[in-house]
Amino acid sequence: MSSSTSGPNRGTSGRPARPAGDRSSRDLPEVKNSFLASIKGPLVFSLVLGLVGGVVAMMTASGGTENPIRVDIGLIAFGVFFMTSLVVVAMLQLASKENPEHLSQGSGIHRSSEELHRDQVARRKLELAEEQRRQAQAGRDGGGEQPGTSASSDHPTR
Repeated sequence: MSSSTSGPNRGTSGRPARPAGDRSSRDLPEVKNSFLASIKGPLVFSLVLGLVGGVVAMMTASGGTENPIRVDIGLIAFGVFFMTSLVVVAMLQLASKENPEHLSQGSGIHRSSEELHRDQVARRKLELAEEQRRQAQAGRDGGGEQPGTSASSDHPTR
């Protein structure tokens, strides 16, 4: 046995063993708690609203105290009230939630097209400056263009 791969503080793979209380996912309970906290309110609100709607529908559908209670209509009304209120509350939460900062900076195709546009504009400016420089140099050297040639013949059309 070598002292580098075994010992009281070494695991079976030769790496140092983690203490029993040390977990790599310490943040998991916090994420789980924040998730539960974010859905607990809307669920409780929808449950209470569904119960109230179900009881009201069950009592009013019976048509008075002499008729039997309509549990089937009460359960249907509970489901409708619960699901509708849950969807409305979830949409309101999403609408009121602030977007992360990186989303407002542009990403994906929009950022790429903006960068491509900037590159294309810069390339065109450089080509124009190069063409003007050549024309100025040709004007100084030869006194102008020679007959039969044009400035546009230097660059092929795209």
